[in-house]
Amino acid sequence: MTEVALPATGTWVNPGKGGAEAAILITALEDEVPLLFVEIDNCFESAQVLPAKIDKYMRFGQRKVKDVDGKERPMWRTRWCARRPPRRSAAPADAARLQPDRPAQPQHRLAQLAERHWRGTAHDGGFHMYDGKLPIVVTSISS
Repeated sequence: MTEVALPATGTWVNPGKGGAEAAILITALEDEVPLLFVEIDNCFESAQVLPAKIDKYMRFGQRKVKDVDGKERPMWRTRWCARRPPRRSAAPADAARLQPDRPAQPQHRLAQLAERHWRGTAHDGGFHMYDGKLPIVVTSISS
């Protein structure tokens, strides 16, 4: 789907202010991807605009509503389902380490500004927990 409204307030039919709009939304249950938002920036947005959009994606992902059965659940699950919980062994990529030799790249600024949404919590034993975090993949398209 393209240009999908993700309401932080309001309903699916009448989204309120403060929500996000995914340029592309993908579901791939067969690959354990219940929901993937794709944000496309053609380098016209400031370093502050993209993290603000990630804030909106997080608000949407955390929003809970009553479903048709009267039970409260994440709003996104009223439209899209997930067959099973995501694997906990998979860890999001550390966006700040993608190209350490080029720290001025926009993705490094984005990684810094959105860090609270993607950085896991370190635990004894050398592992990280990513519960409640949003995996973020940043790339550039070059010709």
